[in-house]
Amino acid sequence: MMRAHVHPPGWRWALNPSQERFRLSELAGRKAQISRSVDAAALERFSALCDCPDAVRARLAFRFDRHGVVRMDGELAGRVAVECHRCLEPMAVDLKSDFSVVIADNEAEATRLGVEQDVLCVEGDEARIAELIEDELILALPERPCSAADCPRAPTLASPAGSIDEGTLETKKPFAALGALKAPDK
Repeated sequence: MMRAHVHPPGWRWALNPSQERFRLSELAGRKAQISRSVDAAALERFSALCDCPDAVRARLAFRFDRHGVVRMDGELAGRVAVECHRCLEPMAVDLKSDFSVVIADNEAEATRLGVEQDVLCVEGDEARIAELIEDELILALPERPCSAADCPRAPTLASPAGSIDEGTLETKKPFAALGALKAPDK
């Protein structure tokens, strides 16, 4: 006898794992935890800001807070290539983000909840993993990726300042030619 694999109720499984949708209230009710690798192709806005050759690792935990609102605690990690702000060359950066947000299903609720905590607005009760983590990944991108004071690949200065010897300085007088035009004193 052949047995069919039955998924828990409320979980929608698609052929493509990045299209997998989860019912958030059910995850919170079960205090579920999800660990996934999310391909950059599923993160359109994030991929437009950086090159992400490897999948991003996500660990998410869901629960209801004391007010009955869905709360998501998460950890994200991945390696991306961004443009160095000094030399404009690509450089690898390790991203890591730990976050905790409450999930609102409309703007009015997000405004109400946002006074005291970080809020993620998701329409309806179902969402894909990419929808849940993309904003946090964008926030984790460094503002100035090259933290080295002297970037190893930064262009050298065309005329570096050397030491100046006070005795060899020649004083330039830009208006000296005007003195020749002046009428001689009689």
